[in-house]
Amino acid sequence: MRLWFGLLLRITQPLLKLRTLLPITAGAEANVLVSLSHLGNDTDFLTRVPANQLGDSAIMHLKRHGVGTSHIARESSNLGMYFVETGFGGRPSKVLYNRAHSAITRIIPEDLDYDDIFKDADWFHLSGITLALNEKVRTVAFKCLEACEKYGVKVSFDFNYRSKLWTIEEAKPHFKTVIEYVDVLFANFFDINQILGIEVDKDLETEENKRVDVAKKLMAKTKVNYVFGTDRIVHTATDNSLSSFCIRKDGICFKEGPIRFSIYDRIGGGDAFSSGIIHGLLKDYENPKYALKFGLATSVLKHTLYGDASVLSEEEVLEFIKSNGNAAVQR
Repeated sequence: MRLWFGLLLRITQPLLKLRTLLPITAGAEANVLVSLSHLGNDTDFLTRVPANQLGDSAIMHLKRHGVGTSHIARESSNLGMYFVETGFGGRPSKVLYNRAHSAITRIIPEDLDYDDIFKDADWFHLSGITLALNEKVRTVAFKCLEACEKYGVKVSFDFNYRSKLWTIEEAKPHFKTVIEYVDVLFANFFDINQILGIEVDKDLETEENKRVDVAKKLMAKTKVNYVFGTDRIVHTATDNSLSSFCIRKDGICFKEGPIRFSIYDRIGGGDAFSSGIIHGLLKDYENPKYALKFGLATSVLKHTLYGDASVLSEEEVLEFIKSNGNAAVQR
């Protein structure tokens, strides 16, 4: 298993008016990798971090969660950061990014030995947040994708479009390039329709039918086998319902949920969903229904944990599924 991304330092501020700062190491692909490691998978992280205490702390974070770090380059002095103002009730959470001039934005193709890394890999995961950083990052990401194609490595891609990082017009050409390498896609109707430009049949009325329509059209012209995604109902910032769907290449759509739950920490729920799906497909690639159930459960449980990443074992997720979400004390 190989994943690639620039690590981030998350700074949580309960309210911007308060002085309390709670720093933790985070990042989209890092969250997926940490979760996969706790689920029992061998993992390795590809990135560049500062050659200072910030970089040391990031590597220690990964090692503490069982993630391989042998392919991490050490250069530059800055680690990307983002700030979270935690929401509650009717007040939503807010995110502010500070990514410019971080170590990952200075990565160069020579930082990675692609043949050595990918010849024995099974899976490579990438997100749109990575592509938003700059052209240097995109160049290395595309070289990783080319190596995946060379060695037959499965590729998953999470759109993770962030309007605070770039515009749709800026994102379009790079997302369209990446999609040619993707086997498993995490996306919604907006991503496929607006960013990839797949037009929907105007006679369709329901959102579900529109989603299936654009997904089928996309998969008919690419190597994508599955499109996974979630639907969220926000009752309040701390009370949500989540359901999940999978559209197979033949147009068959599977669904799970909804599950209603209370939220301790909203950030990272999507990354937990991705990790649960990948874990399920690594066990049985031809059984998306199992992966969908496991992914939804992993995401729901992540919302009950502080921090960006799920640190739950496979047994804990399976117990949640078996108990149908029963939160009684286990004695």
